[in-house]
Amino acid sequence: MGLEKCVHCGFCLESCPTYVITRSEIHSPRGRILAVKLGIPSEGLETCVFCRRCEASCPSGVEYGDAISSVRKADPLRKAVHKILENPSLLYASLKIARYSTSGFMYRLSRFIPEVNPPLSISSKDAQLILFPGCITSVVFRKTVEKAYNYLSKYFKVSIYNGCCGLPHYAEGDKERAIKIAEKLKDEFKGKVVVSLSSNCTAHMKEMGIDVYDFSEFLAKRDLPLPKIDMEVTVHDPCHANLVGITKYNREVLKKMGVKIREMEDPSFECGAGGSYFVFQADLSDKIMKAKEEKVKKSGANVVVSTNPSCSLAIMKYSRVVHIADLL
Repeated sequence: MGLEKCVHCGFCLESCPTYVITRSEIHSPRGRILAVKLGIPSEGLETCVFCRRCEASCPSGVEYGDAISSVRKADPLRKAVHKILENPSLLYASLKIARYSTSGFMYRLSRFIPEVNPPLSISSKDAQLILFPGCITSVVFRKTVEKAYNYLSKYFKVSIYNGCCGLPHYAEGDKERAIKIAEKLKDEFKGKVVVSLSSNCTAHMKEMGIDVYDFSEFLAKRDLPLPKIDMEVTVHDPCHANLVGITKYNREVLKKMGVKIREMEDPSFECGAGGSYFVFQADLSDKIMKAKEEKVKKSGANVVVSTNPSCSLAIMKYSRVVHIADLL
């Protein structure tokens, strides 16, 4: 797992949202690594948000995410959730049902979902480009998908691929299934231009060896025409996207559009959602969200640019949120 590289220096501590909130070694990367090394059970292995910010701050290059994903084991409930995420139509139906829940994790989920719509389904055999919304985006942010499709269709013949990238599986102990999903996507995307609307999905697919562009990355690298917009925003950097270095393209595109950016403190600090973390670890999630809220409000901006759906759902609780595609 590469954990022998860890020298327990503590550089990871302040980058870890659960340590920042709890000040507990159990809920720190260092504490979790020790538990794995000793082979002992630890609550901390379940409370990890899997943002992997600790990897960016680690001077020894510990591959923390790979290690944690290898020791976590998905329970039947999480495996069931993962299967639903793989089928956007089933996800749409499930989220509709959740809106009528009055207790349990479905009720918790319903409090964060503003609306749901059937996924936009467009297929073309001669498509020049595949638009990959990501599982949550496809049904919770369909208007964003429509705007991205309409924009890209001005320049390319576009098909939409609705499905899951496998990141929830990988993060929550269903690693074998995540690898199978990645292999399937490699085959289906081979030789095609793929643009992803969900930045952490983009990052995960890149790490799994899938050739894919993040939406802003594609706009910047293809130098596509952009409108001029007079507005002021702050920018949230989704954790995995920040780790692989693609969040810079959001700022590049915004600056080309003439948007004024008011940087928040530590823009990649975890939003609190963590995929399904906000459902299964509600107490810690709420505390992390509060810490993020304070950073957003201190920026002085009333609009947050977020290009990852679970992040957007968390931030929408206290601020207006837009995707880059929403501005086109």
